[in-house]
Amino acid sequence: MTRLLLLGCGAFGRVHLAALARLGREALVLEPDAAMRAAAPPGTRFAADLDTALRDCEAVLIATPPATHVALAEAALRAGRDLFLEKPATETAAESAMLHELAEARGRIVQLGLFFRFHPKAQAIHRLARAGGFGRIHHLSARMSGLKRARGDSGALLNDAVHFADLLPWIAGEAPSHVFATLSDPLRRGREDLAVIQLRFPSGATALVEAGCVLPGEHADAVVPGAETRKLLAVAGSAALAEVDFMAETLRLRRGAHHPAASGAWLPDHAPAEDLGAAALDPVGVVAAQLAAFLNAVATRVKRGPDLYEGGVLPLRILDAARRSAHEMRVQELLT
Repeated sequence: MTRLLLLGCGAFGRVHLAALARLGREALVLEPDAAMRAAAPPGTRFAADLDTALRDCEAVLIATPPATHVALAEAALRAGRDLFLEKPATETAAESAMLHELAEARGRIVQLGLFFRFHPKAQAIHRLARAGGFGRIHHLSARMSGLKRARGDSGALLNDAVHFADLLPWIAGEAPSHVFATLSDPLRRGREDLAVIQLRFPSGATALVEAGCVLPGEHADAVVPGAETRKLLAVAGSAALAEVDFMAETLRLRRGAHHPAASGAWLPDHAPAEDLGAAALDPVGVVAAQLAAFLNAVATRVKRGPDLYEGGVLPLRILDAARRSAHEMRVQELLT
């Protein structure tokens, strides 16, 4: 059985421990912060130092702040360890590209912790899109915003928007060609706490991403008492429309299209809403599904989830372009 090392025992690191427990697995934890160690589940075993821990493991799970990812991931890869790396992979696409080249050179399995890739409702939407169930996709939108905690280690791009910089191209089946973004710092803390990103795809489809921690939400936040959030995904095509509310665990699909009427107007002609039957799954269950795929990949040497190129370089190119767009106040073209 693969020996695991978990780097980071903060809020999401503890979700990893709970997910491993569901899988009947455990990990050695490297966490220097005494308060975080004290909050870990009873019985958690802690490593004394990184070098010793890397020698005693076969695969590494990283759930530390984004700014630490490059150094920790590079150390794990150079030690010859397979790697599960929480999003965002790194802070820039260039850093992810460097790690991807290192992983390929060392023959290591790397999987990115992109939560929604393993959510049953997002997977149902992806399957339907790939099967042509939406017809020609013309628009996608995503909102991951609310009245939430402003993290000290990142802003809205790396904390929230990164999910959909990955998910929307995955569903659309193509990378965007153009990016336009507006970013703002309403809390005046030196990070973007509100991000609105527009995408255009080579097919002509468009997309809109809203992310931030200073807007009204709809559902109680699972982390901070008194906070509220919303996590929505919508896909519109020539043959169907769908919307997912990840907080309410609902998925509504309406098949149909607009048709011209004698009056000259085009009227919607869609069937009643249907549910695709995608199961509900709590956050620990989603992470458990991610880790199960990673452990299977380690055992079989066959990748099961997004690697450092697909889950790191590609979405971070979009976020890098969003920063440039907001700074220059103009559309950025993404070159393939």
